[in-house]
Amino acid sequence: MHGAQSGDRLNDFLDLIERDPRIQVVWSLAPGSCFERSGREFLRDMDAAVLPWEEAVRHRYDLVLAANQGLLEQVRGPALILPHGTGVSRMVVRGSGYGPAVARPVGGAVYGALVRYGRIVPAAVGIAHSDQRSIFTDLDTAFESVVHVVGDPCFDRALSALPRREEFRRAVGVAADEHLVVVSSSWGRTGVWGVNPDIVDRLMRDLPHDHVAAMILHPGIWWVHGPRQVLAWLHDARHRGLRVLAPFADWQGLLVAADVVMGDPGSVTAYAAGLGAPTLLAGGGLVDVAPGSTPELLHRITPNLPVGEHAVAHLEDIVERWSPEWSARVYARLTSVPGRSAGLIRALSYRLMDLAEPVVPAVLSPLSGPTFVGSASMKEGWRAA
Repeated sequence: MHGAQSGDRLNDFLDLIERDPRIQVVWSLAPGSCFERSGREFLRDMDAAVLPWEEAVRHRYDLVLAANQGLLEQVRGPALILPHGTGVSRMVVRGSGYGPAVARPVGGAVYGALVRYGRIVPAAVGIAHSDQRSIFTDLDTAFESVVHVVGDPCFDRALSALPRREEFRRAVGVAADEHLVVVSSSWGRTGVWGVNPDIVDRLMRDLPHDHVAAMILHPGIWWVHGPRQVLAWLHDARHRGLRVLAPFADWQGLLVAADVVMGDPGSVTAYAAGLGAPTLLAGGGLVDVAPGSTPELLHRITPNLPVGEHAVAHLEDIVERWSPEWSARVYARLTSVPGRSAGLIRALSYRLMDLAEPVVPAVLSPLSGPTFVGSASMKEGWRAA
């Protein structure tokens, strides 16, 4: 793994494998990512067996699971790469150099990382939707035998939690006659917080008394700026009642519970729309978005909040205008095999290990209720409020 986000995605399905007494799972953090600190904190919270990278690359494994493609050529064993977001949806940021610029590849399908010295590095690439297959086969026809449609365990866990909506609303502290607004911000200058740094303060000042607000922050925000600084920036909003989801808590339950979600064209907003929540974009643009991707569809469907405008009126408007058809269109883009990821990922993993699959059904773990950053000292800052 390269950071907390990729670790979180691996955690969505890893218990399908680690419960097998024939298998020992070890974790390692690849160096060089700007999210490396978030990965260290994630692993510290995991209580798992962790190998330093320089030691991990000395061993041979029966299976290597990754949610990023970088440095996999250093690890000895058949690798299965799975997406750490809503599929391949972003164009890779152009690197430095002295030669002419070329067409930018789509993130998750970078030829130089997937193909090394005339050979495809991973044994398998798992994709959520059959429409994404051509992104890889266009790189080289040899990818035809490597790419497998395995669905999206993150979205499947959220789908299975929809009948528990009232349970999650109670966990947030939303009364029957109240409305839940969820604000989600991706990492970087195109995230909600990057585009509108004062948006949460203004929202909490303007929000009607019968509304509750909760916030989901990308791990990159927590660990690049530091939790202490993030909570300092959110001090006034929290004083007015904003619930801030703890960094490593299950976040999908908040989307299940939400009456409306304000976000940017990241994975969280897409999942919210696919689950049926009215969504409003308050950050991001189409500059780095891949054509035909889920974020591009969000831009076509979802209204944008103009920078500097108050959000409450726009949120109320989108709740009234939101069409179930819009959610259905996003849902259809997220996965072509909804509800099947547990069985497909487990079957592929055991096939790569050349190991007989367990006879018990493959079932993803149910979501835990959302927990929020408490008001205690930073040492106990991740305890539920």
